[in-house]
Parts: sequence; C-alpha cells; structure tokens
Amino acid sequence: MAIDQARLLTLKAAWALDKHGVFGALTEVSAIKVIAPNVLQMVVDAAIQIHGGEGVSDPELSMLMAMARVLRLADGPDEVHRGVVARLEIKKYV
Repeated sequence: MAIDQARLLTLKAAWALDKHGVFGALTEVSAIKVIAPNVLQMVVDAAIQIHGGEGVSDPELSMLMAMARVLRLADGPDEVHRGVVARLEIKKYV
C-alpha cells in the first residue's frame, strides 16, 4: 500500500509540475520528497527483517538501507519539507 501511495503521489506531482509549474506543484513535490525515501527505508527494513541475520549481512540490503537514510537528508530533512507542505496548506485557508 505504501509503495502504491508513493507511486501515485509521484505521478500526481509530475502531473502538477506539467500543469502548474514548479511553484504550483510545490506541495506535491515537497510531499513526495518526504514519502518516497521513507517508503524505501520501510521496505528495505522489512526485507532485512524477513531475512534475519542474513539480511543484516547482505551487502545489497545494507547499501540500500544506507542509501534510503541518505535520501531522507539529501534534499533537506523531512521536517523542512513537512513545514513547506504545512505552510502551503494553511495558506489556502487564511
């Protein structure tokens, strides 16, 4: 379900970029910058958990886990993007 959520939000962000431009799609772009890395980290963590000790020592899963963590910081921490989404959503009602 989380993978579908991230996929659909990515498609919505791409549609919004095409339709409204960068500033018109800021909410969707900021949201996907939070969702996608978190979903990746969750999926990799589940894969490691399923494989137990072998999952921890698997070089590919270890690399994916490190990459997932770095992605949560690469374009700004989640808190920054959550703040952008919150500010834009509140602005709609003020």
